[in-house]
Amino acid sequence: MITIGYAQLTDVEVVHRLLSFDDDLSQAYRYYQDLILAVSHRDQGELNQLLSQKWTTLPWPLQKVQRTLRSHKLEIINSFKYQNYTNGPVEGTNNKIKVIKRTAYGFRNFFNFRARILLALPNSYIAINWNHKRTAHAKFQTRAA
Repeated sequence: MITIGYAQLTDVEVVHRLLSFDDDLSQAYRYYQDLILAVSHRDQGELNQLLSQKWTTLPWPLQKVQRTLRSHKLEIINSFKYQNYTNGPVEGTNNKIKVIKRTAYGFRNFFNFRARILLALPNSYIAINWNHKRTAHAKFQTRAA
């Protein structure tokens, strides 16, 4: 709450008062709220309606935003369809590798660095894939002998 003189304004009243000062700010705020609503509802129709607005009618900062959203429209719509997929495990693995690299202060060669990563991440896709390659290579060598 903000106190102005004797009156105390709620957060909503403060937002409405600030939006009444400038039409561009008010239009940008409405566009932003509509965009948040379309994304939270994962509604392709609402998103298409927002992106179909003529961008020259929007305030200058939002023109760039709308051009960016239009260029990534397919990716945004795909995120609506495939909401259960995440790149969290990949990001976590990358973070662990970066921590190993930082704490190691440089390995003598790449083989040692890879061995340290495989020891730290035994159940990761990298380690499982590497073990499959290694066993396949060993089987090939025994057949060749």
